[in-house]
Amino acid sequence: MEVASITYRAKDGKLFLDPLECEEYEKTIGILPGSVGALIQDLEKLEPSDYIFGQVLAKGEERQTVYCRATVCCDSVLEDYVNVDNLNEQQRYLTSTVGNFIEELRKTNKDYPCQYMLMYSSNIEMKNCGIMASYNKNAWKEQNNK
Repeated sequence: MEVASITYRAKDGKLFLDPLECEEYEKTIGILPGSVGALIQDLEKLEPSDYIFGQVLAKGEERQTVYCRATVCCDSVLEDYVNVDNLNEQQRYLTSTVGNFIEELRKTNKDYPCQYMLMYSSNIEMKNCGIMASYNKNAWKEQNNK
């Protein structure tokens, strides 16, 4: 006897032939496209130690919040006070990592609409960086004045 095919049913009833595809799909159930939750999900595909640079605008119920993250060399500021050649790389850079940013975003409601422009790299100098960007018109809607 031969088995022609096996189907896998996701939590919401959708059927898949590939168990890995079904598993990946289930991770997206309940996450709104263009939301903070969707951004977190995309960031989780990167290495937590990757450096990040950019901005995220998230629209909450009461106000909009802008998250700014940077990984930049501070030599031009530090050289007035110290010999930067005597500093190690971590002392010369202001850094933000994907892992730290995910932790902060998890404190925000995952359903809030957001838009972003982010660069990420495993290199502290942001060489060979990747870019993530999204536009969500709902992140710009005016608040109701009460």
